[in-house]
Amino acid sequence: MKDLKRSATAPVRIVASGIVSALGNGKRSNLTALFNDIATVPGRLSLPHFEAPIEVPYQAVLGAPESAEGRMHWLLNQAIGELLAEHPLTLEQRATIPVFIGSSCWGIGIAEEGYRQQYHDNPETAIPLPLDGFSQISRYLQQQFSFHGADFALNTACTATANAILSAAAAIRTGVSDHALVVGLEIRNDTTLAGFHGMQLLAQKNMRPFDRQRDGLVLGEGCGAILLSKCESDNPGVLLQGGASNCDTFSISASNPDGSTIAAVMADALDRSGIAPSDIQAIKAHGTATPLNDVGEAAGMRRAFDNVPPFFSLKAALGHTLGSCGVMETLLVAAALLEGRLPASAGFSEPDPVLGVVPMSQPLAVGPGHYLLNFFGFGGNNSSLIIRYQV
Repeated sequence: MKDLKRSATAPVRIVASGIVSALGNGKRSNLTALFNDIATVPGRLSLPHFEAPIEVPYQAVLGAPESAEGRMHWLLNQAIGELLAEHPLTLEQRATIPVFIGSSCWGIGIAEEGYRQQYHDNPETAIPLPLDGFSQISRYLQQQFSFHGADFALNTACTATANAILSAAAAIRTGVSDHALVVGLEIRNDTTLAGFHGMQLLAQKNMRPFDRQRDGLVLGEGCGAILLSKCESDNPGVLLQGGASNCDTFSISASNPDGSTIAAVMADALDRSGIAPSDIQAIKAHGTATPLNDVGEAAGMRRAFDNVPPFFSLKAALGHTLGSCGVMETLLVAAALLEGRLPASAGFSEPDPVLGVVPMSQPLAVGPGHYLLNFFGFGGNNSSLIIRYQV
């Protein structure tokens, strides 16, 4: 029993990673932008397929092809290319490594283009969203990069790739594989943008997480990839110590704003990682900048910690990348820790006394220790990851 418990809590190592986002291509350009407060003001996208055109804020990736399929492939090429340049994998390794993919949109953009073409050719037989899109990413990873191991699709909204990381770590801890690849992808599409616009969740201009003047989120696109491997406890670098996931049925869209289930998932993650709340050096908050979600997250942190550690959010800089935010934000925090600092909370300027907590307004010098990363999804799914930086 003790051996099983030790296996379940054994850390896994973040060996390599790659990212492309609205901040740039690669970890270096992303970190430079984060620490210099670049690109917190999003661009604008037009949604033309309404009675009157609608303009919405959006954090788009620059330099990607306009076609949905070309955009998907290009984003994957950038993130996987950086990962493989950092840690090459042989074809024999790629043939068996399990791949855990998380997204909220998958191939919706490709399906939209297919529907428009069908409608142009014959409106009577056109099928809205003529493909599910779940296989588009895995098929490309097989064809382009020879990843032929078992692949898993996770679609738990904004916690998709946080849960993918937990699943990948479990595969390593249980001996399924020595390595596991986690990929998160979110690409621009009208369906998602129109949906969030219809729910009145989009900001007028830019995101301001935990700010008194916050008025909604800004969606973004990008791709992130992380390679996890088994490790010994004394391996230097950034390790995934543990984590937890739960689901709150308080409402169809969000967790209980009293923070109870958010606090519960943090407490569970700490317990599974074998550490106390006082061991956490800083928190990467989910920070959607929507009034209700920030209230719930702030309340959850106050419940879980006697003294809330320094915390920050990345989404005002990256945009809310939905299903891919788990892997994209985790790898950026890991990369920042290796440089001994964490960025200020993007988009924040004015404290909100209702929240009872205030995010970091300046970068934070950090050292070895444990860090908590929070991800909360539409529909009430909550995930918390614990990473450990050691030298």
